Amino acid sequence: MKGFSISFTLGKASSVHGGNVEHNNRDFIAKNVDSSKTKENILYKAQDIEAAYHELFDAAVADYNSKKSRPSRRINNYYEHIRDGRREEVYYETIIQFGSVHDAPCGSERGEAAKKMLDDYMKSFQKRNPNLHVFNAVLHMDEASPHLHIDFIPFYTTGRTNGLSKGVSMKAALIEQGFRSKGATTNHLVEWETSERKAMETIINSYGYEREEMNANYKHLSVEEFKIREDEKTIRAALKRNRFVSSDDMSKENVRNLMFKISSADIKIAALEKEKSSPHKSFFYSNPDKQAFIQSKMDAVNIPYVETEYGFNAQQCYVKQIREWEKMFTSSSKTFREQLIDEIDKLLMRCTDVDELYKKLEADGYAVKLGRYISVRPPKAERFIRLKTLGEEYNERALQNRIQQSLKFELKLSENLAKAKADNASTYKTLSTMRFYTVTFKKGLLPCHKKIKHQPFSWLNDEELDKLLLLNRKINAGETIESMKKEFELKELELKGKNAAAEEALKRYQRLARAKEAFLVLYEGKASSLISIEQAEQYREAYPNITESNYVEVFKFTEQAKSDSYAAKSIVQEAEQELRSLGGAIAIAAKVQAGTYVQELVSTENIHRNADILPNGVFQL
Repeated sequence: MKGFSISFTLGKASSVHGGNVEHNNRDFIAKNVDSSKTKENILYKAQDIEAAYHELFDAAVADYNSKKSRPSRRINNYYEHIRDGRREEVYYETIIQFGSVHDAPCGSERGEAAKKMLDDYMKSFQKRNPNLHVFNAVLHMDEASPHLHIDFIPFYTTGRTNGLSKGVSMKAALIEQGFRSKGATTNHLVEWETSERKAMETIINSYGYEREEMNANYKHLSVEEFKIREDEKTIRAALKRNRFVSSDDMSKENVRNLMFKISSADIKIAALEKEKSSPHKSFFYSNPDKQAFIQSKMDAVNIPYVETEYGFNAQQCYVKQIREWEKMFTSSSKTFREQLIDEIDKLLMRCTDVDELYKKLEADGYAVKLGRYISVRPPKAERFIRLKTLGEEYNERALQNRIQQSLKFELKLSENLAKAKADNASTYKTLSTMRFYTVTFKKGLLPCHKKIKHQPFSWLNDEELDKLLLLNRKINAGETIESMKKEFELKELELKGKNAAAEEALKRYQRLARAKEAFLVLYEGKASSLISIEQAEQYREAYPNITESNYVEVFKFTEQAKSDSYAAKSIVQEAEQELRSLGGAIAIAAKVQAGTYVQELVSTENIHRNADILPNGVFQL
């Protein structure tokens, strides 16, 4: 199994590429960011840095100032004191990555594994580093490969007789955490970074991978140094590719070889062109996870395809590659324990007691061993699995209780259906559809679709029944298809207004942020990739009332504008979710009214199941 390399890069706030919280939080979008995937990013923490400084040091600063009789010796604003000084960094940023863009790109299977490892690393970072206060942290999934940005403020709490009892210092923070210098080449910082890399290696091992050594003799590099080194590699490679051809290379023999290679290349190009004009094929998969896996692989290498109702279409020239990915999915499919859990969840709803469950498992090729502990061996597995080890919902008593709960649900549903029929209630058709759904499922014609993935399947954790229950509640409340359609139209209009308000809030924040950036460039000499000196001067001319003495006060409300923009965006997302939910309810209500809801589910499932017996799961278009 191919391992994962480790990338751990530490940068300083004062360095050009040392840290950029606005970029990390996507307050502006750089060219290398795929904005359509930004929603997949994970924002762990987004605390304003000045607020973090107040939280950490206000008490220590107040105590320090109380001992100073001369006002000039007091610290009015500790954040500005550190920012304007030269002794300590305001904050540090570390960038963490498992694997690289070449072997673990976003959207790939290994990319998803890297994302999980980064999540584990982030969740243990603060506990492992109590003297490094994390004020901002985000996992990016909208660039070439998954990576994690952690911005932190290092602080000490002991060892100072003069000055603040608690203050900013990377060296003192690491020493307080137990890291010491060990000679000229191994200081506290190197020791800490080595420790963090070991933590990363432990996480890699916990996922069943080995650490892949990319460069065993690495030395500490800042973010800026790392990028410069990578740029140098790119330049050297380009020079190597484009080196001048010497006179020796132009000999007749070499020219003849080159002409032969060109001819061969032309033949290959013609063959590729012919392949790309080949007809499309339709791909069907009984397992939706397998289809999603294949499509993620195609997305990663930009292979075009068109999604259909039951699969996707791709050209003939890509069939061979798709077959290879199908084999990869087989090797990374569910474990025997996961297979057994899914099989029990599926069969349990069709049984009246656990003995019937064991018989159905045996009929499906599972070996069942009865005794003090019930054990089951899945097909092709070498060992038996004790049911109690699958979780508290899978021991024999829990299984019997789950069966009884299912039977109670079905009995209550039948009673409600009989009452609705007698009362000629408007809920009769919905209840009848629910009853028809449970009967059809118990015949083995439908698959499990869990509403909550990590919980066992049951009638109360069934995605389809949940939709019908929601519709039934709406009908009980007096709603009809017509009233829901009118409500949908009103919510659509409301959404347009909320979208317009969100766009205006975003534009306002962007205008303020850009103006603020311009005056930071002018008055603080900030290096900016957004605003040039010339553009900043234009802002000075446009806003002559904003001066070096008042610009900080003027732009204090920028953060409020940012918060307003996020709030407006959140309101839009909630409205969109409500609209989707209502639209789904209307579509379901129409199918229930026509009596086709369950039949359509069965038809879709039959197409997926037939994909297993079709030749290669492919149709010629």
